[in-house]
Amino acid sequence: MIFTEDFTLSTLICDEDDRLTLWGLARLFQDVAGDHSDSLGVGFEGLKPQNKAWVLTHVYYNVLRFPSAGERLTLKTWPKTDNGLIAPRDYQLIDAKGDVCASSSSNWVILDMNTRRVCRLHETIKVFEEHDINSTKFSKLEKIKMPEELAMVKKIDVPYSSIDHTRHVNNAEYIKWICDSIDEITKPRGTGRKEIRELEINYLKETKHGDPNVILLKKDLDNYNYYQIQNSNGISVNAKFFIG
Repeated sequence: MIFTEDFTLSTLICDEDDRLTLWGLARLFQDVAGDHSDSLGVGFEGLKPQNKAWVLTHVYYNVLRFPSAGERLTLKTWPKTDNGLIAPRDYQLIDAKGDVCASSSSNWVILDMNTRRVCRLHETIKVFEEHDINSTKFSKLEKIKMPEELAMVKKIDVPYSSIDHTRHVNNAEYIKWICDSIDEITKPRGTGRKEIRELEINYLKETKHGDPNVILLKKDLDNYNYYQIQNSNGISVNAKFFIG
């Protein structure tokens, strides 16, 4: 079964023009995945007694239109065939006319919250009905190939508000940090402003509150903007943006 939720877009995840933000889109897809898992007893509360949790490791977004606050929208999500460790999941955001506003492909793992190690999916994933339907151009996500010699953009002070119930920075917060550093997308609309149309992120190492060594680096190459976030343990995030 494809899991579906209808909702009205809130201003809380919109920008100054009341249009959905990219980090807001990430939150929506994250939340609907959680709701689907919760409905089958394998969400956050279902895995908590085992000291386990779902963690996003890789995601790709394709945005056709950023809807406006107050619009009635539909979220759809479905799991795809897993490999024993990685659980792929796709998404769509659909407007009242039935048009797709955005789509996404993602990879999730189950993390042991004590050892911080990835667990085998075993029987957990078998409660899902899997679908071989691709919402994006990717049937399988591959590791991002990053360019060399990225330049320092800024140091990031990790706020407590960026931490979620896994006790590390929420995946949507990294997107917010990167978007805040892109001058092109902070221009007023109507002035030739461009939009982020594609975004792909590898989440490699968790970042925690109070880490004093979190930095953002960047390099533009072949019509793409590449970003990397590093922390005290090494590379935390690799990201690839297309702005058009």
